[in-house]
Amino acid sequence: MIKDNKLVQAKIIERIEESASFAVLGKAKELEKQGEKVIHLEIGEPDFNPPESSINALIESLRRGETHYTTAQGIIELRKAIAEYERNFRKIKVEPEQIVITPGAKPMILFALLAAVNPGEKVLYPDPGYLSYKSLISFIGAIPVPYKLDKSRNFAIDFDDLRSKIDRKTTCIIINTPSNPTGMIHTPEELKEIVKIATENNLLIISDEVYSRIYFDGEEHNSILNYADSHHNIILIDAFSKTYAMTGFRLGYGVLPKELVGAVVKLIQNSFSCVPEFIQRAGIVALKEGEEFISRMVNEFQKRRDKIYSILKDVEGIHISKPKGAFYFFPEIKVNIDSAEFAKYLLENYKVALLPGDAFGENGKNHVRISFANSLENLIEASNRIADGLEKLRKERGLRA
Repeated sequence: MIKDNKLVQAKIIERIEESASFAVLGKAKELEKQGEKVIHLEIGEPDFNPPESSINALIESLRRGETHYTTAQGIIELRKAIAEYERNFRKIKVEPEQIVITPGAKPMILFALLAAVNPGEKVLYPDPGYLSYKSLISFIGAIPVPYKLDKSRNFAIDFDDLRSKIDRKTTCIIINTPSNPTGMIHTPEELKEIVKIATENNLLIISDEVYSRIYFDGEEHNSILNYADSHHNIILIDAFSKTYAMTGFRLGYGVLPKELVGAVVKLIQNSFSCVPEFIQRAGIVALKEGEEFISRMVNEFQKRRDKIYSILKDVEGIHISKPKGAFYFFPEIKVNIDSAEFAKYLLENYKVALLPGDAFGENGKNHVRISFANSLENLIEASNRIADGLEKLRKERGLRA
């Protein structure tokens, strides 16, 4: 709107919070402009190049002239490939008609909420949890309600807290496994309990599983779809960004109850129209030929995880556990300093960029998120810098009671 001859942004924008990841990245980039070398542990992006076969498929598609509009739901070849992938990986039967292609997972989360949740209804989301959940819930006019992940039990769901948050306005619950930011995974018992609670309270489940292929120590992915007799109230969201290091391709998908497909397609038609066909062609090849790539990437992530842990596990002033999936540590800082100030201190004094835990919710207080999507050499250097910073702060400020 125009007010006093000045353009004023719409009030709806106030519902959306700035991404902490990109805010820290911006500050780190400013230091780099000044000639400083910053080690980036703040962004959740694999530092690998995508599979070469997917890059070639994209180029070949461009050369074939596949550069025009295509169907809003996604090309049938990709949806069939995803259906086959789901049968092989998650062991679930999915029809191509249930699958909708989006530019990454975030639009799918937004469109799922828009299609299924009314303004004024309540949506449960994990705390600590992915930065965008709260903003997207607020943006559609719904009420974001955090439920606790219990830090004393490796961030397992606190079901007493979750049940206490449900009332007649609650219509949806978001789950995320493996978890961003904690790197922990939900057990079959937790997922069964979520199914039970959702059934008892007529809740829609949005299951964010974008880290579904990044597991360590022989752990295997548990999808909530494997523990539900019916999938009529479950939306599965996955993407190619983390699995195949294809973040810049912007390619994700949802597996939806058939009743919601038309609504989501309508939203796509009236927003970005479609995901480019050449991007979708790259996705098909990734699904069919990417298993070796995933294995190599995950093995490298595990080496990095183990090295960071070996450096920081005995450092006084930090309590760190090995994540079981994704590529994040979420340690508790025991020094007498809040997590935002600690992150600022490390960036300014030790040139290490990481994220304060309270950016992920109240239950992330006194924690920080450390991404190990960087080279082993940089991660060793960053871990030693973190240890040095903690030692200096411990001497200056002491440990938290």
